[in-house]
Amino acid sequence: LRDLPLLDDDYRHEFAQLANGYLDTIHPDAYEQVNPLQAICAYLLTREDWDNLLPAVDSLANKDKISAPLVEHDGRIYWCDEHLDDEFGRKVLDVTDLGLHAKPIDRMFLRNALTSYEVRDGAVSLSGAVVNPLGRIRPGAKLGAELEFRARRKVGVKPVSFPVASVTHEGRTIAWSATADLAAQLRPVGVVDAVWDVRLHLDVDGVRTTTRLSVVDPDLVEGALPVRPRLTRMVADHLEPEVSPKGHLAFCLVSHDRRSEALQAFIDRRVQGAPGQLAKTGVRKAKKVRGKLASTETKLRLYHEVFSKLPVKKGLVVFESHLGKQYSDSPKAIYEEMRRQGVDFEAVWSYEGKPKGFPKDAALVRRWSLPYLKALAQAEFWVDNQGFPLKLTKRPETTYIQTWHGSALKRMGFDEAAWKLKSKPQQDELQRTLDRFDRFLVRTEHDVRTLARAFRLKESVLLRTGYPRNDALVRAKEREDATGTRERGPLAEQLGIPADKQVLLYAPTFRQRGNGSKAFELPFDVEEFAERFGDRYVLLVRSHYLNHVTLPPSVRGKVVDVSSSVPDVTPVLELADALITDYSSIMFDYALLDRPVFLFAYDYEEYVEERGAYWDIFQNAPGPVVRTAGELFEGIVSLESSAREHAADRKRFVAEFGEYDTGSSARRIVDEFFSHRRNG
Repeated sequence: LRDLPLLDDDYRHEFAQLANGYLDTIHPDAYEQVNPLQAICAYLLTREDWDNLLPAVDSLANKDKISAPLVEHDGRIYWCDEHLDDEFGRKVLDVTDLGLHAKPIDRMFLRNALTSYEVRDGAVSLSGAVVNPLGRIRPGAKLGAELEFRARRKVGVKPVSFPVASVTHEGRTIAWSATADLAAQLRPVGVVDAVWDVRLHLDVDGVRTTTRLSVVDPDLVEGALPVRPRLTRMVADHLEPEVSPKGHLAFCLVSHDRRSEALQAFIDRRVQGAPGQLAKTGVRKAKKVRGKLASTETKLRLYHEVFSKLPVKKGLVVFESHLGKQYSDSPKAIYEEMRRQGVDFEAVWSYEGKPKGFPKDAALVRRWSLPYLKALAQAEFWVDNQGFPLKLTKRPETTYIQTWHGSALKRMGFDEAAWKLKSKPQQDELQRTLDRFDRFLVRTEHDVRTLARAFRLKESVLLRTGYPRNDALVRAKEREDATGTRERGPLAEQLGIPADKQVLLYAPTFRQRGNGSKAFELPFDVEEFAERFGDRYVLLVRSHYLNHVTLPPSVRGKVVDVSSSVPDVTPVLELADALITDYSSIMFDYALLDRPVFLFAYDYEEYVEERGAYWDIFQNAPGPVVRTAGELFEGIVSLESSAREHAADRKRFVAEFGEYDTGSSARRIVDEFFSHRRNG
């Protein structure tokens, strides 16, 4: 399949005849067992629908590329508009569960089909069409683009960029055209940077997505351009277009000089000879050394034997939230309180993946990088809500403030069956990591009886301040009581929630699927929710940060996924008029607002059998416990009366599980540990 876009119609037809003889023997159920794009390609091949098949092949060869405009029918997303009258085809072409429609523009890898190629006077003029899936790029969007040529090998050669003269919205595609004067502006080294790839950076309302140029007609890309390598023009003096193995436009350095063959033969002999072999050996050794330096073992040795010998830097504070995945939670609240109070300190935040949303007035270090390890080794304070890498020994001069991330319903630490089954050396190692905590924040005596005991923490370690992240919730409740009105804040407008609709939040705990997938399947029909309640409520869905959820497009505007778009959950809690959860510790935080809470315990027995529980939710819940989707929906129907009925339960719940959350946690921590560093 991967070669079909580069071959002629006669070949394609003959290939289809051969392949379809095989596909006719395949049971239809097999289409459900393979990668969805493989199934789509197979189905379209049986129809010899080349217009839709060739883009699908492009996506097959290039992971995550969106190659088709996609269509929406009856709340489902399909690869194309054709064949939907065929029941089997409709099933195969349904790509709703791939979540392509839900991706933000900057995370879309869009097909960019090359439509023209012309060489004139040392410059190449190119044009193309970028697919616009489901019209996500609106007609009135502000568009801009830049064409970039980059050496494929990382040899220190800077990429060369050219402005795109024309970018226009054509409905199902975004058309563009540009001219790149490569002869004048591209100066390759030669030999080491023999191949140059082309990318188009498309800006949509200030958001950038990067595309590659897919060659849909190999006969289109003809015509070499003169070039002046810095090494020698005897090795190469032209750039010739070529098609990469994945179907993208690239340029290769070649020579039209008759002397180049002799020179190339000389280079080959030297490469194959003793000096060349010595150089190759050196490269291999260098790669091996780099790999060893990047290993966990080497990093741990550097941390303990080098970085930990450096002096501790007074005022250096390393912050981390949820393993570096977010700028959020209590570490965020403490950091912002330190800034508010004018504390003189050096801030370092760790991140995992891409550091989106992190503060610009702090140094950012990637988790497990050498700068990260060096910062931890020299920090005066560690501030974290989950756990810095377990194998890192904390220096005595460093104070570790462990804020933790929620009171416990499920059993934790040494109360878990899995921990009890570990060997004595393994348990000792776990205890060593827990003993790094100099201060452990608790929000209730329930935390003392559960978390502190499960982690075997000493009384002197416990800090009864409440959670800094909950200061905002306490203040929101106080403002509401004082004014009699509820402030929605800017998040409602950002999410496009109308003022006449109330907000429900569904925030379940972590679910681990047997196949290792992080996908979370909602335990109720969101389309039914949208149909029954969409005129009155907007449902916000926030999966656990280790899970992800895909919503059908039919619920757009009525059900909104805020799992990753809003890193910190606190503003989401402030916005929500009621909470639906299961066994998540988020119930302890939300209860501070004295708003309705539903516990949707559809798999309670299974969950408790696996994890255990410190208390019975049926006896201690701050609101109704429902077991089925039908009961949940009936509870939403009677939300107001349910809120009044369970008012006493919420009050009792907060008294038991939020006694130290008084709205001043962050200030108390800054006062205790950082007051001596206030400016002035």
